[in-house]
Amino acid sequence: MSVLLGVQGLTKAFGQRPLFRDLAFDLAVGERIGLIGPNGAGKSTLLKLLAGTLQPDAGQRLARRGARIGYLAQDDIFEPEKTLREVIIDALAGENLEDYERETRAAIHLTRVGFTDHDLVAEKLSGGWRKRLSLARELAFEPDLMLLDEPTNHLDLPGILWLE
Repeated sequence: MSVLLGVQGLTKAFGQRPLFRDLAFDLAVGERIGLIGPNGAGKSTLLKLLAGTLQPDAGQRLARRGARIGYLAQDDIFEPEKTLREVIIDALAGENLEDYERETRAAIHLTRVGFTDHDLVAEKLSGGWRKRLSLARELAFEPDLMLLDEPTNHLDLPGILWLE
């Protein structure tokens, strides 16, 4: 299997408390892996390191050239007064896409996660619908690997079943 993302010698501590030391593993195409552990064990920190949004104290993160790594954080943050469509289109602004491609991706992924009205204001959504919007935003990047940090937080049963 082709490796998408790997870590070697990964170490992270907060103060004198090490979360992990000299961690090494690979994530390959088609694998589905879950992290299980108590609160404060370092699960979110590890996902942030894998996503590249946090730097390790030692070791390295190696992603396959051209691999798209998606990351769904625990907290869903949106700019005030942005519609669902605008949230996704704005997120895709840095991508090499035509305007119609951004619009199309927004429509596809918003519909895919269950939205029928794409002009709702994002910040007025309930927790579960905010999570769905965050998922749609990440899926619009068409990632090769998606890192999900507690993705079922705030989702209702239909949302959890869809995600599974």
